[in-house]
Amino acid sequence: MPFLRPMLLLLTMSSACTHTAQTTAISKDTIQPGTSVLAGGKTVKLKGDGTLAVGKNINEFIKHAGVETPQLKGKVVVINVVPSIDTKVCEEQTHILGESPNLPSNIARLTISRDLPMAQRRFAAEAKLENIQYVSDYKTGGFGTSSGLLMEGSELLARAVIVADKDGVIRYMQVVPDVTKMPDMDAAFAEAKKL
Repeated sequence: MPFLRPMLLLLTMSSACTHTAQTTAISKDTIQPGTSVLAGGKTVKLKGDGTLAVGKNINEFIKHAGVETPQLKGKVVVINVVPSIDTKVCEEQTHILGESPNLPSNIARLTISRDLPMAQRRFAAEAKLENIQYVSDYKTGGFGTSSGLLMEGSELLARAVIVADKDGVIRYMQVVPDVTKMPDMDAAFAEAKKL
């Protein structure tokens, strides 16, 4: 039956694990950690110190996650902060980090979420995104609290993208005001390539 071939091809293509087309709206705006974001149409307070800022060392915040800090010394790194990798926008943001041709392979890629480490490992394997290091802030939310990115109520992290230089110093940061929108990943990648 010739009409079945195009349908089978379409089904095969739609079930592929790679995501190259971006479907989520991009935000160019940013807010300060420790303020508030929109989540589900409601204003949500960001708990914590709110001291994450350009010029600070990202390792001082990551160590509060209570897990082994990834080996990033001597590498420029793009840090993808997402509420949960198993949601549509977070998954899309993480695929862009792992698959973008705009980010050279010598730049490290890191995703931080409150997902359990085993959920992050499963996601990485299923999505074929093992070129990204993952940090789980699941134990205490220490990264979220120290950075001011912990959303009150859901206790998930607000959406952000951060670029740190070879010494761990934050050189670029965007905290998205509405967590249903994507950060400007291309702008972050452009900053990373300058370092």
